[in-house]
Amino acid sequence: MGDNIAAPFIPAQYTGEATTTSEVKTLVHEVAARDFFKTVMARLLDVNQWAALIGSISSGFQLTDLAGKPAEGQAETGMYIRIDIPGPGNSAGKGFDWVKIEQKEHVALNEHQEVFFIRARPSEHPVQKSAGIAHFLRKEASSSFVLMRDHAEITAAVYGRNEVPNTQAADLGDKIRNAVVGSTGAIGISKLQWKALVSGLLA
Repeated sequence: MGDNIAAPFIPAQYTGEATTTSEVKTLVHEVAARDFFKTVMARLLDVNQWAALIGSISSGFQLTDLAGKPAEGQAETGMYIRIDIPGPGNSAGKGFDWVKIEQKEHVALNEHQEVFFIRARPSEHPVQKSAGIAHFLRKEASSSFVLMRDHAEITAAVYGRNEVPNTQAADLGDKIRNAVVGSTGAIGISKLQWKALVSGLLA
């Protein structure tokens, strides 16, 4: 059921890699599922706790405001997520990779089905925008973190779309680093991370 309900909320795939990582949990009845869905939404919005949900293989995730300063509380549209990937940092992002939250939405499709998602996209450093996209993937890429409830069944999923290594970076070191991270390790590592995240969300 998951992909069918989520389809209208996921960007079209037109270039590079597409990845889908999901986990399903069935509750004893729909009332319990409704309550649990709210809990899972709160967990997803608490970006600063993602690493704790993912465990030892995690990158560092820090929610920031529009000026790139660390922020507490729930993720909102327009905020940034600063990612600390193990290994060499990204000079355009002052040692970090950055994504911007471009959409956050909760949609009740009917009495028995609802969808909640946040979508993030590679971005410039919030302050030093002239340095270009500060991420190992190009700006065409997106990550959609989607929760779906169908009666008593809840699905948590991460949809990566249009994942192309950011080899257009201005800095040669970034170019090489992004080519390596984006084409080999990171897409695989991030899939492992997202698998741990969706499992942690539904635990």
